[in-house]
Amino acid sequence: MKKTRILLTEDEQIVAEDLKMTLETMGYTVVGIASSGERAIELADGEKPDLILMDIMLAGKMDGIAAAHTIRSRHDIPVIYVTAYADSTLLERAKHTEPFGYIVKPFNEREIHSNIEIALFKHRMESEIKKRDAILFALGFGVEWFLRQVSLTYRMELSGIPGTREFDFNPILEQIGVAMNLSRILIGKIHDEDHDPMSMLMINEWTMAGLSQVANDTAALAIPYSELGITGKIHEFKAGNPVIFSSAESTEDEGTFFKAYNIHSTCAIPLFVNDRLWGAIFFADRVERIFSGEEVEAMKIAVNIIGGVIALFRESGALSPGDNV
Repeated sequence: MKKTRILLTEDEQIVAEDLKMTLETMGYTVVGIASSGERAIELADGEKPDLILMDIMLAGKMDGIAAAHTIRSRHDIPVIYVTAYADSTLLERAKHTEPFGYIVKPFNEREIHSNIEIALFKHRMESEIKKRDAILFALGFGVEWFLRQVSLTYRMELSGIPGTREFDFNPILEQIGVAMNLSRILIGKIHDEDHDPMSMLMINEWTMAGLSQVANDTAALAIPYSELGITGKIHEFKAGNPVIFSSAESTEDEGTFFKAYNIHSTCAIPLFVNDRLWGAIFFADRVERIFSGEEVEAMKIAVNIIGGVIALFRESGALSPGDNV
């Protein structure tokens, strides 16, 4: 099990070292000790700990409350205040940083442990609720987007405007990607639908800010299923079941396409159009992660919406069976 990583902020060195030993004895990992608010911000930015024990009274120009305010504005990291003073003015200031607990000096090991575990549990629950709300919003947006495509398609068909329509799936992909904290989402189309296909073309993609587009490099390339981590579960995939790829659990030859782009976890959801396997959507992340059942169900809904739009455009004549998205 992954150890909880804690940043310790304390300007008294003896107290800091003693607390560090106590935390490590409890099984936590101390990623750093900051003696000032400025240093606490610097370490939080670099280490991104799971939790911060923040002494309110610190040396330097910035106290613990000011440091916590800055950190909380940048990162979703729970903060527990450690203080020798139960001053009402300080506590009033501290409340505005939404702390996850208070430990008053002198403290004992049981108090430290219980405060940390309660804070971690509370933060985890709050994060799950936020993610669930974001996913529901993203799916609601997807339904609205689908209805808009329906309206545009049939308006185009009735008005007799010739030509094909260019797809833009980024609006719905972005909503899902941000809600699930993904690195990128790729749409793959089976290379040859008329035969027994074993490769895909990457034809559309959303990425988080700062990442280059994989699809730009591979739009004309047929990528084998083995490089996509699908081969070992091909029967499940063709039956419509999600396929999870993890670089940590794969062999050297599996998933080489993803590894080349620093993708460590992927959930591939089969994409059906008019009950026929058309391709897949790959929900990918740069870190090893476990996709929850709730996330996978949300992915399926998003994929079904996109499959419905592709079918709609085919039926309207705006997209022929062989056209790419």
